[in-house]
Amino acid sequence: MRLCLALFLLPAVAAAQSPVKRTYRTGERYKYQLETTAYRNGTLNAVTVAVCEITVVDSAGVPWEEVRWLSNRSIAKGDTTDHTADALATPAYRISLHDSGALPMPPLRNAAMTGAITDFNTFYVAVGKQSRATELVRPGMRLAKHYPVKGDFANGTTILKGEDCLQISVAMTGLGKSTIRLQTDFMPPAVPCLQFLLPGMEKPVAGDTLNNFQMQFPAGQGLMNFQYGREYFIIRSTLQRKGGYIREAVMENGLKLQLKLNCKEDGTACAREVPFEIYREVRLKRIM
Repeated sequence: MRLCLALFLLPAVAAAQSPVKRTYRTGERYKYQLETTAYRNGTLNAVTVAVCEITVVDSAGVPWEEVRWLSNRSIAKGDTTDHTADALATPAYRISLHDSGALPMPPLRNAAMTGAITDFNTFYVAVGKQSRATELVRPGMRLAKHYPVKGDFANGTTILKGEDCLQISVAMTGLGKSTIRLQTDFMPPAVPCLQFLLPGMEKPVAGDTLNNFQMQFPAGQGLMNFQYGREYFIIRSTLQRKGGYIREAVMENGLKLQLKLNCKEDGTACAREVPFEIYREVRLKRIM
């Protein structure tokens, strides 16, 4: 009798619904500003500000955000470099946080736009189903991906090969009447998932933490530079509950690396090898 009663009552018990849900309105337009402050070996290197405009479009019943980049300017040591022409030349592409959508990385053909495009995509991954954010139902709840995620950020020119491997976890850190706060961590995994470009790149550069980043880029005159080491991202996002869009977010990105300079293409006969650190703070803000 108890078993029958339990089975009868079971369908009436509704599972808790996640408040992290993006809803769209076709034709809606808005802009995001991406401000990046970058330090190299503890010294301020550059501040870059890029702006994109988004139009919500419908494709076969699925809403997509069509992204068009409008501007990109960088200030370094008092000099401003304007990459707006590169921003405007970037073909429009589509991403979506809808249940039936996806967050494909567009082709990275323009070196000047690689950082803005990859960072913007990462902010969306941090609050989407790819990070399990849409499964969170209450403050304090944390979920982790069951496997590390491998990324490819090569652009064919300034970055000939570029890979990272990150373990993603996400937590709901606050739930108010109008906003939701999330923290998404992209950390070195417990087990390696990179096939390193050169022998010795697997040797940890940050204590006993696994290396999870590698890059090859031209040094000029037929020579190559190689970087490898530890990378992490921590993203704190504030979502608007009505609509589920990102209102603002901040990313901390740290890399502790070894840099092999002026090597042959096979990584031998390098001129020297030096430690190198990068720290970036990237702020995303919806401005319209």
